[in-house]
Amino acid sequence: MPNFILKLPTILCLLLSGLCLPLITVASADAQAKILIVNSDDSVEKYRQVKDAFKLQMTSHAGRIIDVDLQQTEQSDALEQLIKDESPDLIYSIGSKAYQLATQYGGGKPVLFSSVINWQRFERHGNSYGVANELSLSQELSLLRYVLPGLKKVGVLYNPSFNMERIAEARKQMRDMELTLVEQTVTENAQLDKLLDALLPTVDVLWLIADPGVLADKAAVEKVFASSSRYKKPVYTYSDAYTKYGASLVVSADTPTMGRQAANLAQSILLREPIKEVIQTPAGSHITLNVCQLGKLNTNYNSDALDAINQLLECH
Repeated sequence: MPNFILKLPTILCLLLSGLCLPLITVASADAQAKILIVNSDDSVEKYRQVKDAFKLQMTSHAGRIIDVDLQQTEQSDALEQLIKDESPDLIYSIGSKAYQLATQYGGGKPVLFSSVINWQRFERHGNSYGVANELSLSQELSLLRYVLPGLKKVGVLYNPSFNMERIAEARKQMRDMELTLVEQTVTENAQLDKLLDALLPTVDVLWLIADPGVLADKAAVEKVFASSSRYKKPVYTYSDAYTKYGASLVVSADTPTMGRQAANLAQSILLREPIKEVIQTPAGSHITLNVCQLGKLNTNYNSDALDAINQLLECH
């Protein structure tokens, strides 16, 4: 009897060896992985934040992390050669330019992305995974209606080259929520002042979305907010950077959380785990309400919604 007890662990190990060995192999798979991070522009703070959060979580899960800033790489074929030379197990792309190049030159390598404006506009292959740049439309629009319930006509400026798919989805969402979407398309040679003059008198609120075709530079941003102020229309947008211009309500994705979420997804890819959602909605959000600006615009807000607000900006 004692001999049987002494040999039991050995017998169990042999019986379960078909299970034990794969577990050992899988557990070390991501620890030996080589990851290539391709950043569209490391000088952009939100890109750097998401990259730092990703690297912090992945450092202990990868054998080697290679960091590339496309702003420092003059030719795209240099990236192509780097991918060939290094043969990474995973390419993590940050920003639209990085994702396009990683998809183009990545071959069969898994490509993970984040911080890509309206990812739906890009061709996506079976080896593409990502964390969306925007919160779900249902979440964004539900919060708008909850916090500012008196506003029914929502105006939006967009360039179809960047946001056609997102606006098409927004039309349906708003119909279901009994909101009216009033659209103004922006083309390359359009005069922004005239478009704002045509749009703002017809709406209750301006929904300012991430669109490089509209917000091309600081001057364009200033025009949007100057016109909104002149017509006394609140601006609902996606980044706290716009509160200094007079944004009334901001619902933004939390950037470091996006980096950690991308890292979790990267680990699942490397471990070849089943992934239910290959493109994930940002897990964290931050809501800012500028009650000072709303007061200047004589716009009421739902006081019952204050418990959901992360940051309240009052007049000083």
